[in-house]
Amino acid sequence: MILKIRDEKKYALMRNRVFKHMLKTRGWKYRAFLRYLRFFKYAAFAPTRGEFLESYYVLMRFLDDVVDGDAPLPEGYLNESDYILEKIRFSKNMINPKDEVDYLILYCFELAEKFGEDFQTETEDILNSLLFDAKRRGKMIIFSKKKLMHHFHLLDIRGTIRATLKVFKDDPDKYELLEPLGVACRYQYDIEDIEADLAAGYVNISQEDCALFHILDEDLIAPLSLKIKKWMHQRAKDGLELLKEHHRRLHLGHFSLLERWTFLLVYEFPARKVFKKILLETKKS
Repeated sequence: MILKIRDEKKYALMRNRVFKHMLKTRGWKYRAFLRYLRFFKYAAFAPTRGEFLESYYVLMRFLDDVVDGDAPLPEGYLNESDYILEKIRFSKNMINPKDEVDYLILYCFELAEKFGEDFQTETEDILNSLLFDAKRRGKMIIFSKKKLMHHFHLLDIRGTIRATLKVFKDDPDKYELLEPLGVACRYQYDIEDIEADLAAGYVNISQEDCALFHILDEDLIAPLSLKIKKWMHQRAKDGLELLKEHHRRLHLGHFSLLERWTFLLVYEFPARKVFKKILLETKKS
């Protein structure tokens, strides 16, 4: 589908609005990543792929912020679940766009067509993962490790990593080799966002870990409790082991130099920094 001039204006409006929101609410977290996305356009001599990567990131980041309550729910929807369900439906047929998000989805898919890729499967994975979050928001439900890992596998590994590999013109099925890196990043987010997640009613501590660390309901409303600090300490130790496993597997994928630098700078370094910081802070605990 070729976007008309008026459609491109709606896309530009949407992206600029999301950029401002992202930098206002969590600028510390997004600025470095956005700088890398723009650098990629020139380092890889791939402006179209770079434009897609930047636009796709903005799209998914905005939807995630709506689900988490960091961005207001657009008018006309009963709740976040209805909103994400509508976006899942639109991403499958892309007929009659209703708002700026729909136009941004169209724009991303059109960019993908220009470099011969299709991100339908990856988009469905990520949106279904966001739907899982939307349905559990505010409910403080404690899920099994298997259920949580299925959710995070769709989001952080099968969805996000497959999409990244396609942008790099690599085999998306290599995502399985990068699973340790994807899980390590999930552990990083679990640690970084523990207070915000629990405040929003998300429990990313599994039933098994709650039993292991004797975490009770009263601990979940006090995210800096000693029991949760012990869980975070173990999460950080496990995360560092996952990064070691990532390096043991990395050579099997014959990844390009640009890919390896991306894995290192965008994913591994931030995760390692968080793990070491938490281990230092929770050592006495």
